[in-house]
Amino acid sequence: MALTLVTAPTVEPLTVAEVKAHLRLGSSSGEPAPIAPTAALISPAAAGNVENGDHRYLVTFVTADGETEAGTATAAVTVADKAVNGKVSLTAIQLGGAAVTSRKVYRTEAAGTTYKLLTTLADNTTTIYTDNTADASLGVGAPSANTTSDPELVRLIAAARLHAENFTGRPLLTQTWDLGLWQFPSGALVLPFPPVASITSVSYVDTAGDVQTWSSALYATDLPSGPHAAPARIQPIYGESYPSTRSSGVFNGVTVRFVCGYGAAASSVPRPILSAMLMLIGSWYENREAVNVGNIVTPMPQSVDALLWPYKAFARVTA
Repeated sequence: MALTLVTAPTVEPLTVAEVKAHLRLGSSSGEPAPIAPTAALISPAAAGNVENGDHRYLVTFVTADGETEAGTATAAVTVADKAVNGKVSLTAIQLGGAAVTSRKVYRTEAAGTTYKLLTTLADNTTTIYTDNTADASLGVGAPSANTTSDPELVRLIAAARLHAENFTGRPLLTQTWDLGLWQFPSGALVLPFPPVASITSVSYVDTAGDVQTWSSALYATDLPSGPHAAPARIQPIYGESYPSTRSSGVFNGVTVRFVCGYGAAASSVPRPILSAMLMLIGSWYENREAVNVGNIVTPMPQSVDALLWPYKAFARVTA
């Protein structure tokens, strides 16, 4: 028997905001804001558009879900005469983590205190930039709140979902799998990962070695639904039998592609499972190492396992 994930869930059962609320974390907990770049008048001197006066710079990280708050600012760079030296060089612009897709650079107007958008670096590789922009061309102000998701919490949510799915044997959100078997069984073909929403296809290797698709008109399906759904089953309709398959030299003589999970939205997942995930995430967040040294630890009764156990699927998949 072989199981292959074809299409993973597009969302997670919990949002970062829900996990932050459970952990009592503030809204500023997210992708860390970057440190200040290095800013200096360009050398050799060149005329430019940066207005006469003091200017300061700062950078933010941008991820798929938001933007960090403004990072630390540079020391003031003074343009005495823009007709002589009106350009500013930014170097050592910090790179972000794996979640960072771009960075935004903000600057004050001459002698100003408000940071306004200077440019967007549409990558996570560029570390230098030359500023030759007049004050009038600056954009919106720098954000004061961090709207990115904490990368650590994103990883913990995914890990907690996988634990819940492995423990219960049930996919929480809609996903597509391939089940590979040596051959058709003698009785009903039982599928793993209830609840199964639909059967996409049943294919097999015929006695000539060619891949065929078994017509859905020739088999019946039993697809139980609900939070405690039993495993789905497939069998030939009355008067039909399973197709003949090649008996040797083929690892997956039969392949069933099916869609499973409680639904596409987090609201479809039973709440006790979500509560178990939150407890597990909380434990991982507070204990971030693989070994607990010098402490006596006791699992909380009626905790993660107790919440997940009622949903445990006991499916016997025909090999």
